[in-house]
Amino acid sequence: MSEKMTGREQKDNKLDTMLRVDNYTPNFDPEKEPILRVEHLKQYFKRTKAVDDVSFDIWKGEVFGLVGESGCGKTTTGRSIIGLYEITDGDVFFRGKRIGMGVDALKRWKKQFAEAKAAGDTKKMEELKTDKVVHKDLMTKIQMIFQDPVGSLDPRMTVREIIAEGLKIRGIRDKKFIEDRVAGVLEKVGLVPEHAERYPHEFSGGQRQRIGIARAIVLQPDLIIADEPISALDVSIQAQVINLMNDLRDEMGLTIMFIAHDLSVVKYFSDRIGVMYYGKMVELADSDELFAHPLHPYTKSLLSAIPLPDPNYEKRRKRITYVPSLSHDYSEEGPTFKEILPKHYVLCNTAEYEKYLKEVEELDANARRKQR
Repeated sequence: MSEKMTGREQKDNKLDTMLRVDNYTPNFDPEKEPILRVEHLKQYFKRTKAVDDVSFDIWKGEVFGLVGESGCGKTTTGRSIIGLYEITDGDVFFRGKRIGMGVDALKRWKKQFAEAKAAGDTKKMEELKTDKVVHKDLMTKIQMIFQDPVGSLDPRMTVREIIAEGLKIRGIRDKKFIEDRVAGVLEKVGLVPEHAERYPHEFSGGQRQRIGIARAIVLQPDLIIADEPISALDVSIQAQVINLMNDLRDEMGLTIMFIAHDLSVVKYFSDRIGVMYYGKMVELADSDELFAHPLHPYTKSLLSAIPLPDPNYEKRRKRITYVPSLSHDYSEEGPTFKEILPKHYVLCNTAEYEKYLKEVEELDANARRKQR
């Protein structure tokens, strides 16, 4: 009996090892480089620039919030990173390995390779070959939680089949291992193993989203892209799902890219926040820093829309409307991403940069007066 148990444990360990991300990138050091690096990402649909030259990093263990109004390109950014769309241009690196290369970037690579070949530069050719490699197998270590808990679950599959699908795609066929793993993740997300035999329509909206989270974590991912996971849920359920994701983050050491349009929720949950508008990243900073020094007019507009449970404050609150043509003058100099404060970046030109520096001084002076 003990020999059987030892054999079972050995088999489970072998299957468990298949899911470990360390096997793919053993030399990756999370202290020295970000777990996800997005460089000049562009995602165009004919003439529509859904994402236009967006760059950012996400470090191991942090929650990176991406906010903006509907249609600003938040979801498209997440879908492009995970490979659901063919990237127009730019590069995506995960754990130091390239997982995404844009169509235009590939054209530039081919041109550079042809030039190196014509010049007989074998060293350059080898460097380009190494640089071009796209590690699609690493994609399994990035999972996505979708916005619609109804539409993202197959109504003809049981919960067990939905959660186990990723394991089977990875080549795991051991029924006992799959059964134990499905039961384990169901318990982690606040459901019970008996739910595995039911179908999605038998659950509430909050429970369906928990199933979606279970499907995402069953492959032991290193990064989760959560695409507005609470926007379709009741307010009372939203806090439960956010707290669940926080617990899973601590328990499993997850890194999360959290996409939302509610800045108050993002502030509670995120370590850093990126603000998007019309496909552009307009401001990027630590969560506390962004709320202490909101600089871009669009960020100020989003913050002014957050209601507070204070009747006196609500009487005085003024809604700021962002109109780009009135807020900026880019006739002589266009905007670039500039660092206003340490790790606080804003899309602006030189004149706006000087203005934002003065705004920071004024905000700090006002904060000091209030403390007295």
